[in-house]
Amino acid sequence: MLSRWKLILGQSADPTEEIQLSGEEERIEKLLQTAYGDRQTGGFGKSSAKVRKWLEGIREHFSPEVVSLMQKDVLERQNASEMLLEAELLEKIEPDIQLVAIIINLQDLLPDATRRVAKNLVARLVRKIEEKLRTRLQQAVRRGLSPRSHEVNPAGSLIDWKKTIIRNIKSYQPETAQIIPERWFGFYTGYMLKELFLVIDKSESMISSAIHASVIGAILASLKSIRTHIIFFDTEIQDVTDKYRDPVDILFSVPMGGGTDIGRALNYTYQKMRYPRRSLVFLISDLDEYAPLDDLESAINRITSSGCNLEALLTLNEDGKTEFNHKVATMFQTRGVGPYSCTADKFPDILCERLMKL
Repeated sequence: MLSRWKLILGQSADPTEEIQLSGEEERIEKLLQTAYGDRQTGGFGKSSAKVRKWLEGIREHFSPEVVSLMQKDVLERQNASEMLLEAELLEKIEPDIQLVAIIINLQDLLPDATRRVAKNLVARLVRKIEEKLRTRLQQAVRRGLSPRSHEVNPAGSLIDWKKTIIRNIKSYQPETAQIIPERWFGFYTGYMLKELFLVIDKSESMISSAIHASVIGAILASLKSIRTHIIFFDTEIQDVTDKYRDPVDILFSVPMGGGTDIGRALNYTYQKMRYPRRSLVFLISDLDEYAPLDDLESAINRITSSGCNLEALLTLNEDGKTEFNHKVATMFQTRGVGPYSCTADKFPDILCERLMKL
């Protein structure tokens, strides 16, 4: 029991009380000291060999969940981002969203050999996210696009007889055994493909959400039943619609970071719409706007007045937590378009609900 407290407290434990550690406990103590010690007793210095040995050690002694947490802590506490610049080290790292976000942010610094390994590491995490979301997104779109009849003029429409009869049962005429419909329900002739726009803030604070949005966008873009646009923005626009089907390629083709011009992104999106009333826009941003707010207000009004369905999501990540610009959020809120936080797991349900309303 005392040895456990020694491992928890580290070298700051009372030195007057001698606590004997086993050989394995001493190895664990060194691993913890490297990660959580001060600059003099912890860290790796300039030694990539020490980084490699530490990665091997924590994978031997700790569970994958703890390994992932310790890697993140080392990057933050010991400023060990150099561990991401060597291919041999990257191969040993367990991917998680924080590490992948750092890799995406450092991608321009990666040597070619390291870049190839880094893409493989990012791909491992992306595949995990895909496995979790693909089926749910496909089902969400299928449910959201299932035909639903509306009140129509019977001329030139495909009648939904079951719904028409049920809604007009009160008009039943016993003497003639007939129903004389007062309201007709049916399906509009001519089918216009619904359009979905993912408008993704790629500033540094939004990288985690951008990763999830890239995976979601790539999955939706593979479906023929809906037209999906994937648009990244900072102060410039980067439209990757139809350019990439693999989210890893998307992430390594879009430089992350920069300012934020939401108004410009929304104006660009509006110009790309063919049928605004059949379009659904998800703006994914913490709303930390750099450009004049009057321009943003005009862009919001332009889209909402066109009949387009606009939703502002503050996050699209694992936990739904973020910091955001409250003043800009209020601007969206007064127009009934959010904003609200969203996790990647909840997005399929929200997507289905919004598609049903189109």
